[in-house]
Amino acid sequence: MDFTGVIAYPVTPFTASGEVNLNELRRMISSLAASSVDAITVLGSSGSFAYLDREERAAVVGAAVEEAAAVNPALPVYAGVSAVATREILASAADAEDAGVAGLVVSAVSYVPLTIEEVATQSRTLAERTDLPICLYNNPSTTQFDFPVELVAELATVANIVALKDPGTSREAYDERLAALREVTPREFSLGMSGDTSIVDNAVAADAWHSGPAALLPEQYVRLRGALVADDAAGFSSCREVLTPVIHALAAQRKLSSLHSLARACGWDAGDPRLPLLPVPGSQQRELARLIDLLD
Repeated sequence: MDFTGVIAYPVTPFTASGEVNLNELRRMISSLAASSVDAITVLGSSGSFAYLDREERAAVVGAAVEEAAAVNPALPVYAGVSAVATREILASAADAEDAGVAGLVVSAVSYVPLTIEEVATQSRTLAERTDLPICLYNNPSTTQFDFPVELVAELATVANIVALKDPGTSREAYDERLAALREVTPREFSLGMSGDTSIVDNAVAADAWHSGPAALLPEQYVRLRGALVADDAAGFSSCREVLTPVIHALAAQRKLSSLHSLARACGWDAGDPRLPLLPVPGSQQRELARLIDLLD
């Protein structure tokens, strides 16, 4: 099954002048490939895909595939290809396929919120242009489009649409949606969870955990998931107790900026997010660094 386990979504590091820092990206990918994560996805929301042009995206994907293969050739590297226009999605998908990625992740990004028919058409169009496995990313807080169960069921009949990345909500609501999706999708279709507070708080062993912080705290996430899958309540509780303060501190900060803050606290030269996004205030940065020190 594609898109399973702990899937880490690294940030795209930037230099002080705002350029993509490919050298630091290579270092990050090399370290991550040596960890125990099950896959890496570049150019997700964590990777600032919306703030990069086509040439920069291609450079990020190429560097990530090359670096991961040098360390762990068996580790899947996926690429986000989301964009406002379908033609941009197809172009990014072609570049990613040329670079040798193992699969694609796509969300329903648009300036004007898309309809069910438009999302279905765009998803099918992408699937027709590539043989790579595709993971649909349901991100309604950003896209203003929430994948209905019926649409997931329809798209799951497409041979290479093989996974869904779904946001976690309350445990009860997620369990209800997961049960509904299980009924209408093939057994090999991966139903993954995103949203790190939900991952840490809800204790749901979804087929995959899609996570930005997991790219910076890989071993902690792998241990947490391992304890949950093994039904090790004590081990899970211990891991969760360690991770929870960090994840909740991130949730209180601005999205994406917080991950650059976490990267800095973990010792990476990730730089600030690309403008117009601003870095988190110094007080929040110091608090996150303090929590990482306690984590160590």
